[in-house]
Amino acid sequence: MQNTRRIQTLFQRNIEFIINLTTNHQATLNWMREQELLPNIRRCCGGTCGIYRNTRSIDGEMFRCGTCRRKYNIRGGTLWEDFRRIPLVLLVRLVFHHFVNGNSAKRAHVSLAEAGLHIGYATLKRVYKRVRSGIESYMFNEVYRNLMRGRIQIDEALFTHRSGPGRRGFRQVWVVGMLEERSSEAYCFVVRNRNHASINQIIRTHVLPGAYIIHDGWGGYRRIPREYQHHRYTHDPNDRDNTSRIEGVWGELRAFIRNIYSAGVVEGNVNSIIQELVFRRRCRELNLGLRDALVEALVRNYSFLVFIFFLSIN
Repeated sequence: MQNTRRIQTLFQRNIEFIINLTTNHQATLNWMREQELLPNIRRCCGGTCGIYRNTRSIDGEMFRCGTCRRKYNIRGGTLWEDFRRIPLVLLVRLVFHHFVNGNSAKRAHVSLAEAGLHIGYATLKRVYKRVRSGIESYMFNEVYRNLMRGRIQIDEALFTHRSGPGRRGFRQVWVVGMLEERSSEAYCFVVRNRNHASINQIIRTHVLPGAYIIHDGWGGYRRIPREYQHHRYTHDPNDRDNTSRIEGVWGELRAFIRNIYSAGVVEGNVNSIIQELVFRRRCRELNLGLRDALVEALVRNYSFLVFIFFLSIN
């Protein structure tokens, strides 16, 4: 109960900040530029374009070249480019308020409708899918590059999601997870199967040689590389080297799925949803502000795209 209250307090600060921020359009634009969620400059004709007021633009501002007088949308090449019909103030509140609050696209659609803001459910799903894509790229390109060390618990779990155009059946998806006992950092990977080849590849890629790996004796762990020490946990209550903490992660992930995504059935891209849930857990365990962590994930994912977009117009 105390842990739940701590989580609610941690996330509530983020929600209150976003609500207060998005009551002022100009303050929202300034904050987005400070966080590098919007570009500060744009180049054209060898020079820098200036920002000017434009009442015809939904954002109230545009870039304009001082030489050729060409105009550019301030969202060009960013995460927000595909949603030009939605004001940035509303997009920021949708992404940061509803996402940090743990709302699914369906819940956000209902909440916004009650507030008199009617945005199509399909559009909201696209926004959430884009955010999850950014989180997935951040986890693999930034977080998972840090090698685990020390005592590592490893386990595998079975998740299902609806497959096929009609979504009538269920497809099994295996997820291999590792947890570093010292830091409580958890890595999760969707695999086609849980044989020794797949597991050894994950271990070699993400665990520092010399680490002590604790597993449950599944056949896929029988050929763990020699550069690692390992221990088989036989569910003996007196055995302190157990896999209880990584098994607890599966319970957390399934609880997240039941709470957010259609009563326990994972829809859409399973891998991106798993990474979103691991990302949320990481913020909680490391006491990170989910708003700040989400900003970092989106900036790391899209700043390179913005850079390429600027080069393409010169």
